[in-house]
Amino acid sequence: MEPYGSPEWPDPYPPPPYQQHAKPPPRPPIKHSSIAAILFLFGVLGLVCASAYFSGELQQFWSDSTTQSQAPRPGLVPFGQRQDPLPGFEEADAPLGTPAPLQRTSTSYKFLAVKEDGTPLAYSPCRPIHYVVNADLAPTSWYSMVEDAVRQASLASGLQFIYDGPTSEIPTSNRAGYQPTTYGDRWAPVLIAWTTPEQVPRLTGQTVGLGGSSSIGLSNGYKAYVTGSVSLDAPQFAGIMDSPQGKEVGTAVIMHELGHVLGLDHVDDPRQLMYDQASWVREYAAGDKTGLAQLGSGPCSKDF
Repeated sequence: MEPYGSPEWPDPYPPPPYQQHAKPPPRPPIKHSSIAAILFLFGVLGLVCASAYFSGELQQFWSDSTTQSQAPRPGLVPFGQRQDPLPGFEEADAPLGTPAPLQRTSTSYKFLAVKEDGTPLAYSPCRPIHYVVNADLAPTSWYSMVEDAVRQASLASGLQFIYDGPTSEIPTSNRAGYQPTTYGDRWAPVLIAWTTPEQVPRLTGQTVGLGGSSSIGLSNGYKAYVTGSVSLDAPQFAGIMDSPQGKEVGTAVIMHELGHVLGLDHVDDPRQLMYDQASWVREYAAGDKTGLAQLGSGPCSKDF
């Protein structure tokens, strides 16, 4: 269970080697008739340009050229040409939820990334986290396990989740955070997928799951996670489901990876669910909850 955490090419058209050419013969002088023809053409061109200018066509040409040469500003680039979605999608003025009260706090937690001000990198609590599931290789009871894991992560962090339904998207190590043709003009939802080590090589060995998120940094210094993914080893998961208490263990695995998605790193405390080895822990413990509560208490931002 782990967190996800160009050379110079030769010119294909090189310049030809330098060649010394013989001195070209002198050109004949331009005749007076040729000069008159050239002056006549310039006069016609001047009349055409003057007519276009006063009709507004030439002014429109220069205006369009100037606009296209300017750096595009957020929100003005046409849909389908942007690298990021329009900012502020579903962003409320206040957090959508609050973390559950802590019965006991603990220092047994660690964040995957910390910002310059010392606060953890996290999702905005003022917009929901959408997620989709690729269950092509999942066990039959996958829905209830995902639902329970998401519910526990939401309860501990206060972050709100929305299930957008199934997807055919395959997890990759360089997943795009903005996929407008698949998910519309917004950040791509978190992907939860059962897959294989052949598709995700980092699952090779004893690693049963991977989880993590992608962040965006703004010019004003604001940083936040915008999407993420959970990859689960389908063959190993099948073995888990065949074991005693398989469903509880499977749910705990998904909760562990969702902890990575929200921003928690591994800890050395075997009493926590974010311990880096398989253990008997089946729910978020005091350290996990303390860290998740901080991850759900970040600032709002309509700028991303």
